Amino acid sequence: MTKLISCLSIALTLAASVSDANAQAVGEPKEGLALAQQVCAECHATVAGQDRSPNKQAPTFVNIAANPGMTPTALLVDLTTPHAGMPMFELTSKQRDDIIAYILSLR
Repeated sequence: MTKLISCLSIALTLAASVSDANAQAVGEPKEGLALAQQVCAECHATVAGQDRSPNKQAPTFVNIAANPGMTPTALLVDLTTPHAGMPMFELTSKQRDDIIAYILSLR
């Protein structure tokens, strides 16, 4: 488990170092909200104003967005890399872009 967390940490660090100009996600935040409420809300607090996630170990989307290193690329890594406690969803690239755009809109 420590090795998986370490690998994820390295991946996120590398992803965060990519310039935002090269990593801009194009997506529809409204579509991302609708999808997040269907797919992610079982574990995550997905809207502003929710102080806690249903799963105590799942960060709120507001907290994810507030992370200084959180870029579109870092979110893409989170959505496509298996990690502890996070189920792997089969999302289209458009769905991923929409969720990423929504999360980043919470800043």
